[in-house]
Amino acid sequence: MKVAVIMRTFERPVLLARAVASVCQQTFTDWELVIVNNGGAPGPVDSVVAAARAGSVPGTITVLHLPERMGMEAASNAGLRASSSEYFAIHDDDDAWHPDFLSATTAELDAQRERAAVVTSLTKVIETMKGGKVWPVREESFWLNPGRLTFRGMIGANTFPPIAALFRRTLLDTVGSFDESLPVLGDWEFNLRAVRAGGFAFLPRVLARYHVRTPDSDRAASNSIVDGESLHRSVKLQLQDRWLGETVDGVNKGLLSVQAQAADDITETRLTGVRSVAEVDVEAIANRTADILATRHATRRILRGLRHPGHALRAVKRILAG
Repeated sequence: MKVAVIMRTFERPVLLARAVASVCQQTFTDWELVIVNNGGAPGPVDSVVAAARAGSVPGTITVLHLPERMGMEAASNAGLRASSSEYFAIHDDDDAWHPDFLSATTAELDAQRERAAVVTSLTKVIETMKGGKVWPVREESFWLNPGRLTFRGMIGANTFPPIAALFRRTLLDTVGSFDESLPVLGDWEFNLRAVRAGGFAFLPRVLARYHVRTPDSDRAASNSIVDGESLHRSVKLQLQDRWLGETVDGVNKGLLSVQAQAADDITETRLTGVRSVAEVDVEAIANRTADILATRHATRRILRGLRHPGHALRAVKRILAG
């Protein structure tokens, strides 16, 4: 197969049916869809697949029923191991592609052999889901450009969702698979390894739809990034701590990530409409970086204090004293 499409799912058959349909409707037909049922009941998934196969399915569909739920990245790796292809994509079970997504992205990677991946423009779709029914609320432009697909452009934050990307499978040999120790942000961590192996091409066509449920939607329909903001912050902190021991082109990777995060924070606050990190004041970035690092150090001091109760009160007093 030319393309392996890995789709993780857990107890969301309505959304899964939409995602499977988006693959089956591709104008490019040399694909294999591997659905990884991540510990959910087999019946609903099998019903979705049976309905898809009853129609016109140009590619092949394989289902992996995992007996126990595992992390998102472990599920992705399981799907990759169960497939073979030149290219692969991670298609979340709540997102969708334009029918020309695979046709356009495979052509782009065929033409740019030095590139590790290609990322397309996309639309963010806000929707509500209750009682098994989905209502669109609004659509938003998703800000993306070539600069946001470089290592430095991505080091501060994850700049695109998996639905917008197609990767070369050789990356798995070059940089390794997804980090199964990460409960979230595994795609960001993988992207940062992947982009240094060949760079990402940018296809400025809106070929992907990134769906996000509103907070009042059914719990089972929630997005990990919306429903688990505190977990995302915690894991990001862990990754930045890990990267403090790494250098990239002579620059500390952890510090680079914190500085880029500071620039992103200021950009979000100051700029409306057209966003450009280049316009952000260097002094403001330095101040925001200092604030982030100070907060991190303060948090560590409190945690150390809590592990040693005799020092806890003094630690808190020092922090409050500034």
